[in-house]
Amino acid sequence: MKYLSAALAPALLFPAVAPAQSVFDLDEIVFSANLSETQADRSGVSVEVITREDLASSGDVQISDYLARLPGLNVTRDGPLGQNSFPRIRGLDGRYITVRIDGIDVNDPSLIQNQTNFGGLTTANISRIEVLYGSQSALYGSEAVAGVINIRTTEIPENVGNELSWSIEGGSYGTGQAAISYATRGQRGGLAFSATRLVTEGFSAAEENDGNTEADGHNSTRYSLSGEYDITDTISLGFNAFYQDSFTEFDSGAGAGQDGAQTQDVTQQGARVFANIDGEAIDHEISVSGYETERFFPLGSTRLFTGERTEWRYLGTWGFAPGSNLSFGLEHSEETFESVTSAGAVSSAEIDVVSGFADITWAASSTLDLNVSGRIDEHSRFGSQHTLRAALAWRPDASTVIRASVGQGSRAPSLFELFSDNGNPALSPETSLSLELGIERQMGDWTLGATAFRVQVDDLIGFVSSSRICASTFGCYEQVSGTTKTQGMELSAQYDVTNNISAFGNYTYTHTETATGARLPRVPRHQMSLGVSGNIAEDWRFSIAGTGAADTAVSSFAPNPLENYFVANASIGYEVSDDVEAYLRVDNLFDRQYQTSPGFGTSDRAVYVGLRSRF
Repeated sequence: MKYLSAALAPALLFPAVAPAQSVFDLDEIVFSANLSETQADRSGVSVEVITREDLASSGDVQISDYLARLPGLNVTRDGPLGQNSFPRIRGLDGRYITVRIDGIDVNDPSLIQNQTNFGGLTTANISRIEVLYGSQSALYGSEAVAGVINIRTTEIPENVGNELSWSIEGGSYGTGQAAISYATRGQRGGLAFSATRLVTEGFSAAEENDGNTEADGHNSTRYSLSGEYDITDTISLGFNAFYQDSFTEFDSGAGAGQDGAQTQDVTQQGARVFANIDGEAIDHEISVSGYETERFFPLGSTRLFTGERTEWRYLGTWGFAPGSNLSFGLEHSEETFESVTSAGAVSSAEIDVVSGFADITWAASSTLDLNVSGRIDEHSRFGSQHTLRAALAWRPDASTVIRASVGQGSRAPSLFELFSDNGNPALSPETSLSLELGIERQMGDWTLGATAFRVQVDDLIGFVSSSRICASTFGCYEQVSGTTKTQGMELSAQYDVTNNISAFGNYTYTHTETATGARLPRVPRHQMSLGVSGNIAEDWRFSIAGTGAADTAVSSFAPNPLENYFVANASIGYEVSDDVEAYLRVDNLFDRQYQTSPGFGTSDRAVYVGLRSRF
């Protein structure tokens, strides 16, 4: 805490600028910070909220591109649309981030580590994203060490009526995307449906400037469906479901001479059904969800990977005083993994976890809110794991919020890390501790913020190429004794230039250090986002924003240094009618040559035009 306090003072003296959605909003409700809905200014942990309007004005096609604008986040992409794209929060990669879509855990059990590949996730038909920072295993279990990303697709309207939206876009690299959504609410319930189709010829995943000329294309189709119905005034039923099918061409590696005819077919599907019961004292929610992914590599030595997860959950919430809630529950999760080689050999594994958890939010006074959360996971392989989190939000005046939190985290080894040819059944769970101290303040047209953070991970699991303790001759997973640390500072602000135009941006400093003294790979020491957006005339709106990174660490697997970069994107839109907007967007406006992942290419200047409507 001495480090956090010392770092906080200069943060308020030298503000940068932050994305538009970071505006201090006393009425904003967040759903991820606790187990019950919480006003943004009463949350003791940092949460970034991204709305449908934010995504539309940015023009970003991939969710990961927008996430790269946020404080404390950076994203590495292995080429064009559809290629591997993984976010990092405060220096920790995707295996430390829990991702949920419409309440369904979509971290993929068939990957090397349980994480979510954002390469095929687009912003089309996304209504809201919440990014929760810090170790949150007390609420979300294993993997929630660096944070949680909670995504909502098309939502049912709050009021009785119908909403229809559609968009169509085309442009560089033979790219075309179409999306449609329809949502309706009646007197006792509603439905929401959305569909998206994306096709692109792409460019070479392996860097074109290294002589790779074969373009790597991608196409995908995604459907989402949600519904709810009030059986009585106190009992309601609901469901969420999605299906996505994609085909992607990719290269065998990074750097020169890596063009190849590699392809993968991926199908993902998930569903969740739930019942809400409003009791006299305690409200109840009972749910069951399932997620399945299948990845097929026709030219691979291991051709098929399948992962499945099933979760049963009970959540009770007791509002024991105004602004105060006690939430508690039980959960059972089962994960399976299976792989099939080209010769037909099958490998499989399974684990299950039974959990009990509780979360109490107490409005200690009109200006102070306290939160304490705890969880016990009974793992079928590792026994009991205990995690705690405590947070406070203090409002010394109407324009200021001070937040502080401390949280424990845990990450159990993935099934691949345990049981694959590179696996090590002797691995044990990693543990972590997260500290955060932050402040937000409104001063006239300015909204300022600063957050200092520190996360430490003990007994990190790493891949050791020289290890021979497993069946593979290429290396094995081993426990690295000692502590890996990541710490730094996030600075943010927004300035309302006029009633219609705002300037925004942020700066993050991240220092990482492993137990051996090395830095974590692909983590920039300095990253920033700057931009301006608004309306330049009655029917015209514009946005220009850029992201940059400097002093990025590399790994022994890809030792070529990554150059510093700053890349700007721009968009302009015109309201053709009250319900229809035509727009133009330009990615990599100044045609900068850069990489976020060593040896993998990024887009040159690219131009796209489109139409969209919502009514």
